[in-house]
Amino acid sequence: MEVERSSERESLSWLPALVTIGIVIMGLFWAAFGIFKYGIWVNNGPGGGFFAAVAGIGAASLGIYEFFFSPVSAKPIGGRSLWPAAAMALAILCIPLLGMVLSMSLFILLWILLVEKKSWKQSIFTGVGAGVALYLLFGLWLKVPFPQGMFLEMLQ
Repeated sequence: MEVERSSERESLSWLPALVTIGIVIMGLFWAAFGIFKYGIWVNNGPGGGFFAAVAGIGAASLGIYEFFFSPVSAKPIGGRSLWPAAAMALAILCIPLLGMVLSMSLFILLWILLVEKKSWKQSIFTGVGAGVALYLLFGLWLKVPFPQGMFLEMLQ
């Protein structure tokens, strides 16, 4: 009796598995960094490491799940699949100039407008709303100091 080989198994690549393992390691690193360096609970409230710990544990957990339960076929990388990485790199490069909140708000606004092809109204509402939420959650509630950027420093 001959067993038929699955074409899906043959096309599996090690690259997605390595990326997933990298995500697990980075998640564990950030969780440990948040817990031991900044502390997750300080003076009857969440500390500076709270979000890093939650996000790190979440990333590590989802990475472990992905590694064991989601075999995927690797496809060639190129074209539109590189847009997210290029857009995020551009947003990160804008942080020294525009500051963290403004840079991320602009990134979200342009992403919703250009990639998701939503209306200006939806894009502006989402970008501004995300910026306000980012500032309120991390700047005011968790007291995380954000890079201001040269633009905001000139306005002060």
